[in-house]
Amino acid sequence: MTLSESLGLMLFPKEGGCMLFNPKEGKIERKLGDFPGCRFLANSGNWWLVLDSGCNLSIVDVFSKETIHLPPLESIRSSNCFKRVGDKRFLRLDSTNTFVEQDSDADDVRGLLWVDEGAKDYVVVWFFDREYDHDYTSFCKKGDTHYTDIPLFYPDNHWFKGLSEMVLTGYSLYITTSRRFVRVLDLSGSSFKEITRPFPMLSCHESCDSSIAVTTSGQVLLVESDPWNRTWFRVYKKNPDLERPDSSCHTVLEVDSLGGEALLLDLGVTVPANLALGIEPDSIYFTRHYRPSHWSGRDLDICVYNLASKSFNRFSDLDFKGLTDARWFLPGN
Repeated sequence: MTLSESLGLMLFPKEGGCMLFNPKEGKIERKLGDFPGCRFLANSGNWWLVLDSGCNLSIVDVFSKETIHLPPLESIRSSNCFKRVGDKRFLRLDSTNTFVEQDSDADDVRGLLWVDEGAKDYVVVWFFDREYDHDYTSFCKKGDTHYTDIPLFYPDNHWFKGLSEMVLTGYSLYITTSRRFVRVLDLSGSSFKEITRPFPMLSCHESCDSSIAVTTSGQVLLVESDPWNRTWFRVYKKNPDLERPDSSCHTVLEVDSLGGEALLLDLGVTVPANLALGIEPDSIYFTRHYRPSHWSGRDLDICVYNLASKSFNRFSDLDFKGLTDARWFLPGN
């Protein structure tokens, strides 16, 4: 079995390009190309969401180099005007086209990707990563000639506003708001629709890094870790017995296993354990929190944490300082 069929690490050096790292052998397996001027935003299996130097989005198979070109960023179906100004600057105007609501730079574009390898269906979600100021995210699917806006604000409920993390699995988009409520959206139609009322995922611990994840059965998990030394991880599920979760400050229950599955936190999903593919049960494969955003001050910490034994496997031979990013990679996921 080749590494392109099993679990590996994609490394993104500061000088550009990407490389495939074999965690079992502890060595670089192969260089996958230079991709000059490109940023890798997200992946689904061997398909990667790429933004080039001309601010064009595309989906690229990093092995075959097959490319699917996506609509221009400014092609958004929205209630207000969104336009490109210059090489990398984008403006969003109000409904009267008079006042600038948002002034954004292409360097702040972040995204998510899901690809159905068999049917070649795909969903792309992207947004401008503005600290404490996320008003919209946009998405498109196969066959779309434009993106559709998803507002990230609620005029009557500030608990449901903003964005801290997102997970995309199939046509379901999970958004954690600034106040730690989770929205679940269905993107399978011509627009989007809320699947359920937003619900809080709050632990009793405040000084933690955190992420959400979704299991193969669709259960939402909260994952926390020590932001200073990374000496532990905690995993929680939603507490189903709370009568008034919206007014509670602790809405989750800690779990001590992943039910034999493994968590690829870069993708925000669990997958079945498979020792032949290098996937250990009840293990968290980690590089950093807060994807797809990019919080400054959060360094890479490439490791595997086993929930059952409370033990770490770290990759001390890797030069983290020479990397801009790294992501756990599994073909087909």
